[in-house]
Amino acid sequence: MAPTVYLIYASPPVRAVLMTAKAIGLTLTEKQVNLLAGDHLKPEYLKLNPQHTVPTLVDDDGFTIWDSHVIITYLVSKYAKNDALYPKDLKKRAVVDQRLHFESGFVFPRLAAISRPIFFEGKKTINQKDKESVCEAYGFLETFLNGHQWVAGDFISVADYSLVSVISSLNYIMVPIDAGKYPNLHAWLQRMEGRPEYAANVKGLEDYSKLLKSKMHSASLTKPDMAPTVYVTHASPPVRAVLITAKAIGLAVAEKEVNLFAGEHLKPEYLKLNPQHTVPTLVDDDGFTIWDSHAIITYLVSKYANNDALYPKDLKKRAVVDQRLHFESGFVTPRLGAVVLPVYLEGKKTITEQDKERICEAYAFLETFLNGHQWVAGDFISVADYSLVAIISSLHYILVPIDEEKYPNLQAWLKRMEGRPEYEANVKGLEDYRQLLKSKMTNLPC
Repeated sequence: MAPTVYLIYASPPVRAVLMTAKAIGLTLTEKQVNLLAGDHLKPEYLKLNPQHTVPTLVDDDGFTIWDSHVIITYLVSKYAKNDALYPKDLKKRAVVDQRLHFESGFVFPRLAAISRPIFFEGKKTINQKDKESVCEAYGFLETFLNGHQWVAGDFISVADYSLVSVISSLNYIMVPIDAGKYPNLHAWLQRMEGRPEYAANVKGLEDYSKLLKSKMHSASLTKPDMAPTVYVTHASPPVRAVLITAKAIGLAVAEKEVNLFAGEHLKPEYLKLNPQHTVPTLVDDDGFTIWDSHAIITYLVSKYANNDALYPKDLKKRAVVDQRLHFESGFVTPRLGAVVLPVYLEGKKTITEQDKERICEAYAFLETFLNGHQWVAGDFISVADYSLVAIISSLHYILVPIDEEKYPNLQAWLKRMEGRPEYEANVKGLEDYRQLLKSKMTNLPC
């Protein structure tokens, strides 16, 4: 019988437990606790946990314990196949324990000091003192990670799961990690996001983000006083690349739908903005107008992101990112266009073997680019990943599924991308695109 965990997904401590369980292949029975309805204060819950917190674990033999740090060490000790995540070696375990207490006693209180006044006292902004407090925690973690891949040394442990649940919340919602100041921490977070068990963090992180944003002025979580406007058709892969990028940097954009089938892109008012009459088109808050998704995403990151991590100022790194962007625009996208444009314009109904071979040629190049790297431009995620994932997901899920045996690097990269919070901005448009092509073609694999 599976252990039961009482939870609310938005809670970082709950997410630490879910990641740990996923990492050791343990299925938990999940029971949601509605904190807003006071479920945690009811007698039956207080009997389980008089501290009335989440998570609370009830094991299959009735043993009950709360506090995420205790739960994750208990679960690994009882259910994991080995002690890798929580070593029996006393010195290694001592370091893991220190990192766990660092999270509970130093990092999490900084998250709570910001979020609790927002939830309970009507606070609306994140002030400079809040940011400095979070950056102090970032600074210590930067030091811990110096020369190491994981927070307790050269092995991943439960301390990584505990800390990533909090650090991801701080980074994506409150104080983005400056990759220039905290390169070790930034690289660690990317490594964590690339692991399969990190998927157990994604939904709760998004829930937490929405909850905080609902209680704060949007201006406190995004840079501009007035949002840039993006003219969109959600099915368009280039549009989706822009939306993914905006989400990644915490930028709220005003979306204006352009109905291509009704010819709205050919009307004089749109041609005045973009004589090439394409989507997306960006109109910034000062009236500056630009089109082409590649130009838009590099512009948005350069102007609105808190750092240059996604589009580095370092000339060599930028050159590689630019090469991948041009590879997408000049090589990959034309292969998609060669299939779909005849569908729209000439009534084509099928995807041919030649179409498939040309798409697989693009897959093969990407497989090579990704050899030894997690991301398309190297060991850091960039706007090139966002640009390419909008196209590759369209090809994979609609036209030519990626053969995992032939392209294992590419398949693993796509899964990493799908596990990231910003990938959500790709989902609706991808489904719209799939339905559109499905209605016009007869031999799609899906």
